[in-house]
Amino acid sequence: MNSSDGELWVQWGEAAGRREVGERLRGMLDEIDRRVGASGFACEQSGRCCRFESFGHRLYMTGLEVAWFRSVVGGAKGGGAADSGGDGKTVGLTVIDPKGEGCPYQVQGACSVHGDRPFACRVFFCQAGSDEWQVQRYEAFQEEMKRLHEELGLPYRYMEWRQGLADAAGFDL
Repeated sequence: MNSSDGELWVQWGEAAGRREVGERLRGMLDEIDRRVGASGFACEQSGRCCRFESFGHRLYMTGLEVAWFRSVVGGAKGGGAADSGGDGKTVGLTVIDPKGEGCPYQVQGACSVHGDRPFACRVFFCQAGSDEWQVQRYEAFQEEMKRLHEELGLPYRYMEWRQGLADAAGFDL
């Protein structure tokens, strides 16, 4: 990682720490949850899609999303803890191996950060027939993310989830 990457993480981290940015991102996630609920599609919570390599896909998001996620689940500045899917346990940040298998937040076959999971996790389903709907929602969300980046004067970078988490871990976000 070069110094300009470090500057990006600092910018994304500072923005993610602002209350109004967090509220905007949370609102975007709440909106997709409402749309998912109205779509007729549902997550089966099988954990299959979290095992990226065996399911044949990758999870991507922006640097701002990664920084915000880290602040919510307990980054160096965040200090918080993530939802654990209702079992009463909390899960903080974990050591990320960008070349590892599956999502680092899948614990015993379930999402340990379900309430704070990224947009891509909320819109991707194993359910047959959901492909076209997913693509439309994903593209609309990315357009909204681009607008948010522009409004905040932030560089827009799209990255693989585990690599972004690993890269961000080197900075005090």
